[in-house]
Amino acid sequence: MPRYYFQIVERNAVLDDLDGAELASIQDARREAERAIREIAAEHLQIESRLELTSIQIRNEAGEVIASVTYDEAMEDILP
Repeated sequence: MPRYYFQIVERNAVLDDLDGAELASIQDARREAERAIREIAAEHLQIESRLELTSIQIRNEAGEVIASVTYDEAMEDILP
């Protein structure tokens, strides 16, 4: 299975994923990025902290960005 890396993009910072995750497909990687965005947003709500996250870029093993999931995309099915 291919390994995907999830780079968190915030307003003023970029956080690299050094471990990555083995997933069957890019569709699975996109779902994982959506889940991660929702989880990060929920954590920020619980602690009443400003959310700086804008997107998660998905990189392949060569380090190339192959997809990106924005906050709005991750939330479109659950927010009015």
